[in-house]
Amino acid sequence: MIAGFDTTATGLVFSTYVLATEPEVQKKLQQEIDENWQENESDYDSITNMTYMHLVVREVFRLYSFAGKVRIRECNEKTIVCGHQIEKGKRKINFYYLEPRIETDEMY
Repeated sequence: MIAGFDTTATGLVFSTYVLATEPEVQKKLQQEIDENWQENESDYDSITNMTYMHLVVREVFRLYSFAGKVRIRECNEKTIVCGHQIEKGKRKINFYYLEPRIETDEMY
């Protein structure tokens, strides 16, 4: 199962890593949470008002690829590749995981 459990867990891991290695980000995010959190009454609206949290989550998503990409290839004719016979209609699934990317453009 690639959708749901794994992507959520990986997103939480990368978010925790960023907060642990960037104390200023963690401090600013904690301050925003403290200002917006209402004991036993916090709801979707209070969370959507946390603009810095939104920015942190988007930056984590930008830096780290959680699920990678999937490419499915189908053989359209019988062939031999590196000594292995591949039948027509045979499918191969490739998973590609991207490395974290750091933008050097000053716009970011």
